[in-house]
Amino acid sequence: MLITRELLTRMGATAANADKYLDTLNAALAMHGIDSPLRIAHFLAQVMHESGCLRLTVENLNYSAAGLRSTFRKYFRTDADAQAYARQPERIGNRVYGGRMGNGPEASGDGYRYRGRGLIQLTGKDNYRSFAQWVGADVVADPDWVAERYAVQSAVYFWERNGLNALADLDDLSAITRRINGGLNGYEDRHALLLKAKRALAELAAAGAVETAPRPPALQPTHRVKATQLTLRSAPVVAERTRLALLDQGEGVQMLGAASVPGWVQVRVSLSGLLREGVVAERYLAPLPRTRSRGPIVVPPPVLPALPVAHMEQARADVTRRRDGGRAYPLGEPGRAARSGRSAGALAQSVAAIVDYLDVANPAHLRYQPHGGTTYCNIYATDFAYLCGAYLPRVWWTDRALLRLREGEKLAVEYGRTVRELNANALHDWLEDFGPAFGWQRELDLNALQAAANAGEVCVIVARRVDLNRPGHITAVVPETEAAKAVRNAQDEVLRPLESQAGARNVLRAPAANAWWLNSRFQSFAYWHHP
Repeated sequence: MLITRELLTRMGATAANADKYLDTLNAALAMHGIDSPLRIAHFLAQVMHESGCLRLTVENLNYSAAGLRSTFRKYFRTDADAQAYARQPERIGNRVYGGRMGNGPEASGDGYRYRGRGLIQLTGKDNYRSFAQWVGADVVADPDWVAERYAVQSAVYFWERNGLNALADLDDLSAITRRINGGLNGYEDRHALLLKAKRALAELAAAGAVETAPRPPALQPTHRVKATQLTLRSAPVVAERTRLALLDQGEGVQMLGAASVPGWVQVRVSLSGLLREGVVAERYLAPLPRTRSRGPIVVPPPVLPALPVAHMEQARADVTRRRDGGRAYPLGEPGRAARSGRSAGALAQSVAAIVDYLDVANPAHLRYQPHGGTTYCNIYATDFAYLCGAYLPRVWWTDRALLRLREGEKLAVEYGRTVRELNANALHDWLEDFGPAFGWQRELDLNALQAAANAGEVCVIVARRVDLNRPGHITAVVPETEAAKAVRNAQDEVLRPLESQAGARNVLRAPAANAWWLNSRFQSFAYWHHP
């Protein structure tokens, strides 16, 4: 849905400030999935609080001595210390933000230089660096751009980077506030703004005064990839940490403009139906021919018949966790767990119960135990998805069968004739080629992936080996519990999510010791989630 001037003014913005940000907000929110009444209400409640109802895009550090003692007690332990800094914004910023969040020590000036800016106060050099990669502009060199040019985008970046849509879906104001603020400072005001947003959205919708947001524009390719493969990166730096996806030769991309480093350009691509942006080396792109109107040529994808799921015989009572065999068949033992629930919390509890039911680390569950150099990450991942009600195939149609199905034939599932088993390498490719048609959605951010798992979605990480004769790997990302958490950094960003896996070592639930999917033995990896 689209937000309106009336919605913003009813929440406290002036008409002039509402008009200033309205179009940019609608475009950014639609592009990044902040598009339901609950998500919009929570986003606007936080933005309005952080920005003084769209008035402020730079943090006000002009504190009195009493204000310093109240707000930054950790840094001003005595009245005399606070009095020495009172009403000196630059000194205050350098004191309270120096030596943390990637900033140099107090004397460096970084604390004030990278003070809070934007509609949700982006703070600290590390966050400015990450946002620079995301937005494709060097806001580290020109930090005022966050306030002047990218006030909305920086807020959306922070929201997306921290997986806050999932928390909004849970209607969890406390968790969102802690993620943004590090505590519950200003909670009462945020709560009041949330109630205003919910009430206004409901009343405006009832009056027909809000519109459904148009679908984000389709990709309009301007160039094609001319290299065999081209890496889409989050920043113009060749490193594992910047790798987002691999683009195949001939794939269309939409060039958006120059990146912050010469020779690199910012592009928009379609990754399994999801429009995402990143940077690539320009020399590996070739321009597409243009029409007389000088607009880009857009070739609509062919309309293909929907493909049926493929399962070997289901509900076979002899296909159990304890049996060493029957792995081409879906788990069929009676009384097996299933995902259910009307709320995100209830769904997450049922997913956690499925993990406990499968109990992959139990040596008595022979279906998943490695032996003779053979491991079963794919068996466990597909069983997990099967019980959760998400289709991730154990067997899939052969190439010849797919041709016949697309010609309208109806085929029976026959092992070795119409279907074949899929290993982890093949699951990587299946998710890329067919996953979106079966409800799978690509994700590029670990914060959002873990948040989706915590909201009861089915989440996996999958990687394809460089040597396709060797096994790839696939793991489930599962809801966090009181006893088991993802690994996060000081900014509460997920470094390694909570995983459950079969493999050389079977793990019920724990974060990996390292980001295994970035290992050089894998040529490609992806994060996926299924609502």
